Amino acid sequence: MLTTALAVLGTLLGATVTGFFQHLAAGRTERAAARARSRQDALDAVADLVAADSAHRQALRMRLEAKLSGTATDAELFELRTASHITRAATKRPYALVRLLVPDPGVKAAADTMITATYDMVDARTPDELDTAQKRSRTAHDHFIDTAAEFFDTER
Repeated sequence: MLTTALAVLGTLLGATVTGFFQHLAAGRTERAAARARSRQDALDAVADLVAADSAHRQALRMRLEAKLSGTATDAELFELRTASHITRAATKRPYALVRLLVPDPGVKAAADTMITATYDMVDARTPDELDTAQKRSRTAHDHFIDTAAEFFDTER
């Protein structure tokens, strides 16, 4: 009888220990999956912001070239201004997501600089100023990509 009782207790203890380790493993798996989802969401936000910034910079360039050349009609300028407003609005969501999902202050600062440099293109008053502003915007854009890449490489 003692042997049977020890066998039953051993079985119960073994099942308890196995269940405990399975619970720990499941928790680790869930946390790893959540980290992977969070990382992917942050990567998507960075990629979306890069694309939106590029589109906005291009729309601004077209709008400002037309304005500075003095050859565009009011209707053409209105259409180009509308397009640049649409592309600017398209930067808002991914920019907010980068600010919310990427914890690195360097990435956030680089995003701020990139967005500001692109928005500042509207201050250009001559074609040379526009070229300089666009170059600043591209440089900030590349710096943002490099900073984000470094963050994601070290985060693995």
